[in-house]
Amino acid sequence: MAKTSQLQIRISPSQKDVLKSLAADAGVSVSEYVLSKALPSHRLHFQERVDALRGDGPRTTALEGLTTYLKSLSDHDFRDATGGDGPNHLPVLLQNYVAAVVEQEADRRRLPAPEWTLSVPPLPSPHFAWDLRSLRPHLMRVTPAAFKKRRIFVAAPGDPRR
Repeated sequence: MAKTSQLQIRISPSQKDVLKSLAADAGVSVSEYVLSKALPSHRLHFQERVDALRGDGPRTTALEGLTTYLKSLSDHDFRDATGGDGPNHLPVLLQNYVAAVVEQEADRRRLPAPEWTLSVPPLPSPHFAWDLRSLRPHLMRVTPAAFKKRRIFVAAPGDPRR
């Protein structure tokens, strides 16, 4: 991401000395240190993966990437990554899908789901990943609980067919 803007803040000399010391201890510049604290990278990476769902690429790839990314984080980093705002800019189906992925991962870790997941209402009608009506009973059996709760029925969390 290209940096094209500048932000200035006024601080006391003692605050500047503390920031310099903290940045030196972390092995980064003062700007990098302050930026890492103000905009933790995990939250940015999470948002980038959520935004990829709006892209032209295969949605399955983006959803698998989101799931894999969340599984790779420590508990602390997971809370940091998912602690911001929810995916309100996405269509309702994708909002529910992201909420289900996050809730499933939080449950796996035995952590509370982020607050924003509570503000994403379940789909008004069930969504089945496969059009074949004969597969619906199977999907209803194998779908993880976080997805069932949101009325999304999939064979695997990263594999929505439509």
